[in-house]
Amino acid sequence: MKNHKSEIANSIAKALLGSLTVQSKHALTVAPVCSSLNDLLQIKPNNLINLLANCIHHLRWREAGFGKMPKEISHQICVTELIGPAGFFKHSDIRIGLLLQRPETIYPMHQHAAEELYFILSGNAYWAVDHETLKPKPPKSFVHHNSNQSHCITTGEEPLLALWGWTGDIDGSSYSI
Repeated sequence: MKNHKSEIANSIAKALLGSLTVQSKHALTVAPVCSSLNDLLQIKPNNLINLLANCIHHLRWREAGFGKMPKEISHQICVTELIGPAGFFKHSDIRIGLLLQRPETIYPMHQHAAEELYFILSGNAYWAVDHETLKPKPPKSFVHHNSNQSHCITTGEEPLLALWGWTGDIDGSSYSI
């Protein structure tokens, strides 16, 4: 996050390096879409991917979209909140997690009140912001979305694994598709 010179990157880095408290009632669940996470993570393994593969089932995975996305799409994308109100580590002002999107999947245009920053860990994906043309984003790329800025994500032949962070109004009730 140090390479991205923005306030949201600073907030995410500060939360990651800060004092975190494990939620006492963090039930482990895995959404059906996430049942083959290990298979998807093995496509292009590296040290970080191997570490994630070893702890993947210790996290609470859910379908993306806060229940507002069509089922045929939500079954292709899962997220986990590592830090935040519902995260493994409790934090009331920020959400940080992982997104895993299956190959050949379109996460349709959506928006939310939270400012958002993605860091692509694995997989090439295509992003569009404000209905502009899709632009390729390789691993180690940052993708920044302002509050209420519409955006979409499309994967090609490989899955996408990305770290995401939300700041500002992090209540998911503003999410719309």
